[in-house]
Amino acid sequence: MSTDYARPIEPGDEFVRAIGNGTRRTNGEAIADLASLGYLPGRVLDPTFGRGKFWTHWRPLELVASDLYPHPERDTFVACATADFRDLPHDDGSFDTVTLDGPYKLNGTSTKQGPSAADTRYGVEFYESWRDRHNAINAGIVEALRVLRHGGYLLVKCQDQVCGLHYRWQTREFADVAEANGGRLVDRYLVPGYRKQPAETQRRVHADYSTFLIVRKGKR
Repeated sequence: MSTDYARPIEPGDEFVRAIGNGTRRTNGEAIADLASLGYLPGRVLDPTFGRGKFWTHWRPLELVASDLYPHPERDTFVACATADFRDLPHDDGSFDTVTLDGPYKLNGTSTKQGPSAADTRYGVEFYESWRDRHNAINAGIVEALRVLRHGGYLLVKCQDQVCGLHYRWQTREFADVAEANGGRLVDRYLVPGYRKQPAETQRRVHADYSTFLIVRKGKR
């Protein structure tokens, strides 16, 4: 029996004209669009800050940043604490928005050459199984929903991709985890890819884009 992923429209749902999809190629541009759509209200937590590339085109009035490891080339426009996105030092319901950009890129050990030279940007410089990476992000989703207020938004960056001769449907798995833990998928935003693919995967033809899942935490 097939799964019905449709959901009923609920009171308070708002529908807006899509903007930017198909034309924005950086996270910073995407974040600016998502802010204009009302998906980044109030006090914002970015627990996977990296180099701060989410915030190059738009920034909230209050941005709290943290990451698992310090980065020597990190931008300095906001203080960045050291914290594990799976175990955050914040109180329940203390943020209006959380953005989560976990290590969603699936790969083997980085050669640091060619296409894999960008692996450090994705937090995947060293080998982990696809399941370990998915488990980490799933734990991050649960933790992000804990620190998110009721009615607030969680933005999860991910990408459906081929790994181990299987297509890994991150958008479906991560949305399911969010909805099993008090969230509700309300929108998606696509960012077209532009990074050259490794030679061994060029024979495979798939749409190349990453996705922001927009999840709203249920009201009390």
